[in-house]
Amino acid sequence: MQHKRIEYKALIVGIVVNVLMVIAGMVVFFISGLKAMFLDAAFTAISVLSGLVAATLSSRTVRTTERFPNGLFALEPIYAIGKAMVTMSLLIFTLIDVTQVAYDYFVFGYGFPISMGPVVIYEIATVASCAMLYVYYTRQNELINYSSTMLTAESKSTFIDGMMSLGIGVVAIVLVLLPQGTPLDFLHYTGDFFITLAIVVFTIREPIEVLRDAFVELVGGVHDNDDINAFVEGRVQSYLPEGTELDKVLVFKMGMSYSVEVYLTGVGPTIYVNDMVHCKKALEEDLASKLHLVDVDFVFD
Repeated sequence: MQHKRIEYKALIVGIVVNVLMVIAGMVVFFISGLKAMFLDAAFTAISVLSGLVAATLSSRTVRTTERFPNGLFALEPIYAIGKAMVTMSLLIFTLIDVTQVAYDYFVFGYGFPISMGPVVIYEIATVASCAMLYVYYTRQNELINYSSTMLTAESKSTFIDGMMSLGIGVVAIVLVLLPQGTPLDFLHYTGDFFITLAIVVFTIREPIEVLRDAFVELVGGVHDNDDINAFVEGRVQSYLPEGTELDKVLVFKMGMSYSVEVYLTGVGPTIYVNDMVHCKKALEEDLASKLHLVDVDFVFD
């Protein structure tokens, strides 16, 4: 299935890129001891693990069994929810950790100067890698009309990773250029806290949005993509069974699978079952050209 192949390939590319970034990140963390670097490297490590899970799910959710005749697409939003929660937990945990370090310095005057080491070079390479990977994820998802919940989660995660690296890199440059004995000396001891705080403030929205959208999918909320909804409603008009008129159309999404409920009102003396079956199958084939996996139900309310 073309949509799943595109999704799977994109996830594999992401895993390879993230593995390389994790190795480099951990080396730089052990050299510098910078907590924000630990957050950056740990976040990328999570992306590797979640990417492996996503790639496994990508090849399995579409499979149907006697017990799950409609596939296991619910696992895709469950995956997105789990990743969003882990991401938020990591952000909050690291913020608490560096806050304690800043508190010790400002209140007790206790602390150690931050060693930048090769941080600047690493962050430049990481920002470039994250930017390219984010664009790649987005374009691959665009090819399948943004139907992949997992690619959406991965692209959001990559964006956060890139923002982390950008923030760390900017502050690292400032600290390298900042001379000793100035009113800003405290940054040599607490710059880690300010970096992490800025990262959390500017990126926490991304996992929250992923969590919200995945939860809506999981509990059966109506799909809110205006382009997809307009496309479906436009095509439905061409496949109305004889003797009916359209009342409303509801589009639902579960992972990469779409469910379309077409509410009809009878206006003729007779509605033929064979005609309804023919219209249903023809509409599903038409919608599948863009949505890939679609199930259409005609509903009389």
